[in-house]
Amino acid sequence: MSTSTVAGSGVDGTRRTARNRPLAAWRKARAVELAIEGRTYDQIAAEVGYANRGTAYKVVHQALSARSVAAVDELRCLEVDRLDALQASLWPAAMAGDVSAVQAVLKIVTQRCRLLGLVGPRPVTQEPEQPWSVVVPPQR
Repeated sequence: MSTSTVAGSGVDGTRRTARNRPLAAWRKARAVELAIEGRTYDQIAAEVGYANRGTAYKVVHQALSARSVAAVDELRCLEVDRLDALQASLWPAAMAGDVSAVQAVLKIVTQRCRLLGLVGPRPVTQEPEQPWSVVVPPQR
């Protein structure tokens, strides 16, 4: 069986091959699907075959940021729906003045903004320097 080589070397000093690309793509897609189902990262790692939950978290979030898996948009919509439901349940209490409900709603809004990409680094704008004028009163 012939495999193509990929730049870089493996742990044992041999060249890495591309033969595991289909497996990696399947794992990534399956990890996103499981995240959509609401599975924990421990459960995702166990089912897909990742070493730990950190790897599962990294793969799902990389797929989200790269939008490389078709299910990413579905997961994003599902998470927005979950945030909407949470906010709707807290809204009456927040509007009635319950401080803890207001704080929770603000956290939900912040999370929704992050999820939808509405929060990012602010551009740094420099105001053009205005010349300073110094008024010296006349000496008497």
